[in-house]
Amino acid sequence: MSATVVYKGYTIQGRAIPLAESGDWAAEAVIRFPGAAGGRQRQLTDPDDRTFISREDAEGYAISLAIRWVDRLA
Repeated sequence: MSATVVYKGYTIQGRAIPLAESGDWAAEAVIRFPGAAGGRQRQLTDPDDRTFISREDAEGYAISLAIRWVDRLA
């Protein structure tokens, strides 16, 4: 499962990665570039290696992480 949003033309997919040893979830985002670069994508993980109790929390955090990354490009 994953959550997807479009932000400033970028398609952002927030993913929750299950961590078998703890039962928690890690956050990962995939950003697909708009327009002519639409075939390009960038994968982001949390630089602080946070974990989350719920899948929804991890997906939401991944999306917010990607939105901040897109905002830094502008």
